[in-house]
Amino acid sequence: MRNLFFAALCCLVVHVATAQVSDKITKVNVGSANASQPLTIQVDLFQSNQIDRIEIAYRQFGERDFKRNEMPVIGNSASITLPAEIILPPFLEYYFILTLTGKTDPETYPMENPEQQPFRISLQDIPIKPYDFVVLSPNEGDKLSPNDVLISFSVSQDDSLIGMNLTKVFLDDIDLSSSSVRAGDIIVVRPENASIFLESGTHIVRVVLFDTSGKEIDSFDWNFSVSGMAEKKPAVVFSPWLYGASAQIETRQENISDNTTAYNRATITAKGSYNEFRVRGNLYITSEEKKYLQPQNRFFIGGESPWIKLGYGDSYPVFSDLIMNGKRIRGFVGSLDLGKFNVDIVTGLVTRRVGSVVGTPFPDSMLIAQQNSDNTNATFVFFDSTASGKRWVKVNPGTFDRRLFVVRTGFGKRDDSHLGFTFLKSSDDKNSIEYGIRPMENIALATDFLLAFDSRNIEVTGQAAFSATNKDISKGSFSNADIDRIFAEPAYAESDRNTIRSIRDVFSRVITVNEHLIPLAMKNLPTLSYEAGIALNYFDNNFRFNYLRHGASYESFGQSFLRTDVVGYNISDRQRLIGNQVFLSGGFERLQDNTTKIKASTTTSTTANIGISYYPSINFPNISVAYLRNANNNDMKIDDSLYAIDDKTNRILVQIGKEFIYGIRHNAMLSISTSVKNDNTIRDFDTRGTAVTLSAISKFNIPLQTIVSFTVNSNKFVSVGGTPDVPASFTYTTLYANGQYRLLDDKLRLNSSLSPTFGDIQRVLVNAGAQYYFWRNLSAQTQFNCYFNKRMYNSSNTNTDIVWNLILRADV
Repeated sequence: MRNLFFAALCCLVVHVATAQVSDKITKVNVGSANASQPLTIQVDLFQSNQIDRIEIAYRQFGERDFKRNEMPVIGNSASITLPAEIILPPFLEYYFILTLTGKTDPETYPMENPEQQPFRISLQDIPIKPYDFVVLSPNEGDKLSPNDVLISFSVSQDDSLIGMNLTKVFLDDIDLSSSSVRAGDIIVVRPENASIFLESGTHIVRVVLFDTSGKEIDSFDWNFSVSGMAEKKPAVVFSPWLYGASAQIETRQENISDNTTAYNRATITAKGSYNEFRVRGNLYITSEEKKYLQPQNRFFIGGESPWIKLGYGDSYPVFSDLIMNGKRIRGFVGSLDLGKFNVDIVTGLVTRRVGSVVGTPFPDSMLIAQQNSDNTNATFVFFDSTASGKRWVKVNPGTFDRRLFVVRTGFGKRDDSHLGFTFLKSSDDKNSIEYGIRPMENIALATDFLLAFDSRNIEVTGQAAFSATNKDISKGSFSNADIDRIFAEPAYAESDRNTIRSIRDVFSRVITVNEHLIPLAMKNLPTLSYEAGIALNYFDNNFRFNYLRHGASYESFGQSFLRTDVVGYNISDRQRLIGNQVFLSGGFERLQDNTTKIKASTTTSTTANIGISYYPSINFPNISVAYLRNANNNDMKIDDSLYAIDDKTNRILVQIGKEFIYGIRHNAMLSISTSVKNDNTIRDFDTRGTAVTLSAISKFNIPLQTIVSFTVNSNKFVSVGGTPDVPASFTYTTLYANGQYRLLDDKLRLNSSLSPTFGDIQRVLVNAGAQYYFWRNLSAQTQFNCYFNKRMYNSSNTNTDIVWNLILRADV
């Protein structure tokens, strides 16, 4: 019951996020939030055609810096699955960064003070098995006729811990394993096929799981009963073929700021399996696909067996963090897994070409005026000469085709001790467009390892990478004449030039070598990055130590969001007490920049945190309390308004949750967070933030579920020019009420919401929707959203916006 309650509290994250106001994001959906398990976060967008890119910034509680990942946008939603290793108690904090079409400055959600008041997800540290056993039939206590007995179950796992072919199935202590049929993760047994005809009464099914070495690791048993006499029928042979498919079409109509836009989209997915062999594919087509945009359509087709996987289309490969972490690529992906030897390959386009836009020629006399009036990233190119003089054109540069190739060779099992070596090469095709700015090229060499001992209770990890990037390959590598000119006497001798020629001849095989190559010098290794860590898991205690160094000029075209120019360490510890009812956590982090020793000063950041969570087994609320202190300082004088850094931030978080029955069942949560940042420099840019949320989910005896939340956000800022200024405040209150009702034997599902916002933001959201199932695998869904905008953050929009969509879905 406690775990179910915690899952319900995690569902409230959706509605807490909804209480935040934005004219770009309508809703945030968070998947099942379990510690040390992957976590999916999905964002529903108001108008996806206004957004060039959306990123999620996230961090574990106690870290100073947010990691960032791009979220793939499909239709009007963007989603990402965060890796299990960063989903650690007590909280995960995150916010979103939106790059809008035609604008250089991004927006955030939450809009105000997101780094001090981000969204939070509570995480409970309950040990979770690395596999999931699900009984499909018969269920516990089922009453069946003898001829209806079909034993089936599934065992899904994230790695190859379980030897599925070793699984034993017993019925009343009779071994039926030889008569079982396996299709992927599902095992099916019909007793009749083993000449077992059940008599009336209670029967017991027992399933025993083994690891790949044959060691028993778990067992499950359940009861069912049989009544009546069995009819002897011919044995039924089950086909090992399994398949499924779905198709969905959507039409969407938007009326935003008196502009009406229509969208049409279609999605098709299909999958099939034959024993251990699988094939899957998906196709997404949208009317938003334009040749002057990056791809909006998506497709993928792939097949896999226990030892090889092949696919082509749009995918999001993950290698080590220093190389590639979920960046979209359109091309070929493959992996070979031979147990203690494995290979992963990715090759394709990460950016497709978008042609440049060339304006109308104009005379030389207008050049300065055209340049001064331009507020884009356009360049001005000489066009021709006429009798009246020179002519120029305004060119909005296009985007080059950028190809990327990654190969990783690994020794050892993927989920156990291993050593890997990775090579990445990526380059722009400078001939793919007529006008472009500085085509670039990048290579990276990396290695990673994991040493695991004592059933992975001890883990030692590490990764290192060295990169080289050429910021302009338009003129190719150095010629001999270029070397003679750039490295001329008396600064360089002929022997030096010969050495440079030799270096060029060797390295130009993998990357263009010219004056734009980084690094040209190896002092302080500016393009070297590495990380190392150790994790210990004993006596209900999880201890971690990590050390990192990211070079100031390190770059991988497969990883766009790695923080560079940082060195330091972090320590964290989590302790489970009193039968997993009390959880203590604490950590310390110290980071510095200026890894190349060329800056005027070095900034040091320290972060300390402590937290305690109580999940009682008695009738008492769940309570989580956490405190964090962060300090940033460099060695500049605090009266240096341009470069001095000296600030301290204190944050306190309190969350209380309780399941109770008052007429009906309720799950309630109260969350309070405060943040105080003091800037001790002459700028004195202090901030104060407070957020309070009270939410409740109520389940009625009738098929009705309601959600009610009340949120207050208050932020104060002090911006000065030498003396304290009058604090500026930004405060708003949001009420949210949602109801979901099922009727007609669950064939019709209705939902509606009402969410008014008061204060410095004034808006009312009204939406209603319905989904009807004509048959179990055929449904229609419609949703209507209306936004009455009176006052928005940093916007003068007072229009009423309307969004309507209709979705038809069929499954096979």
